[in-house]
Amino acid sequence: MTRFSALALVFLAAGSAHAAERTLDRTFPVSPGGSLIVDADSASVKVAGGDSNQVVVHMVFRAPEDQLAKMKIDAVQNNGAVTVTARREEKKFSWFQWGSWHDEGNIEVTVPKRFEIKVRTGGGGIELLNTVGTVNAHTSGGDISAKNLGGNIEVHTSGGGIHVDTVRGDVDADTSGGDVRLLSIDGKIRAHTSGGGVRVGLIGANRGVLASTSGGDIEVSLPRGTAGNVDATTSGGDISFDIPVTTTTQKEGRLEGTINGGGLPIEAHTSGGSIRLRAAD
Repeated sequence: MTRFSALALVFLAAGSAHAAERTLDRTFPVSPGGSLIVDADSASVKVAGGDSNQVVVHMVFRAPEDQLAKMKIDAVQNNGAVTVTARREEKKFSWFQWGSWHDEGNIEVTVPKRFEIKVRTGGGGIELLNTVGTVNAHTSGGDISAKNLGGNIEVHTSGGGIHVDTVRGDVDADTSGGDVRLLSIDGKIRAHTSGGGVRVGLIGANRGVLASTSGGDIEVSLPRGTAGNVDATTSGGDISFDIPVTTTTQKEGRLEGTINGGGLPIEAHTSGGSIRLRAAD
């Protein structure tokens, strides 16, 4: 074993020898229509709508004891808003501190079903369930899943997949490194990934659809009676459709036309895959 390897093992052992856990449990009486804000340096976050007029917060963080002592872990209420915070103490950079944080965090919150949600985490997955209200969720390194939501939602991850299912409202989804699936969406749809496939499924009227990827296939599922103007382009695959399209342009890598007389845009663009437009029924 080299001297460098031996020294690294000593530091690793020293950092993990005093592993500890901090928990926080808070319950706040609220009225429907309030808001939840989650602000975390690094944690997996789950938010679910419930039947009571309470916000129930459960947080668990595991890390070396000295690191936990330097974290702010709190949940407070200010009028109709509940703010959940999990932040490390700010420090000047040091080569001896680089990569030295080894924390594991989980935040679970239950809110009334009619509640606005805003989540920011620097690293971890986000799960959202059964709420009615606007949602804004961003993570720098994890998957995002959302199901049974009512209201406009915006979700973004810099390093994971996005799966949204059953939403009554507009959906704006963006990832830099994963697949995007937006299924059973009754609203305007925007789905983008820089490194994966895209699958979107519209229910209800067309309010505008945009699906784009730099490196995968696209499938757009539409009710058979949907009206819209189709614009589909690919640099590395085929374009197919099993719904009637009145075409104005159809050539290799491009399809333009209308369905059911035309309407709002239905766009699909990929630089490295195939595109399929299909009837949902």
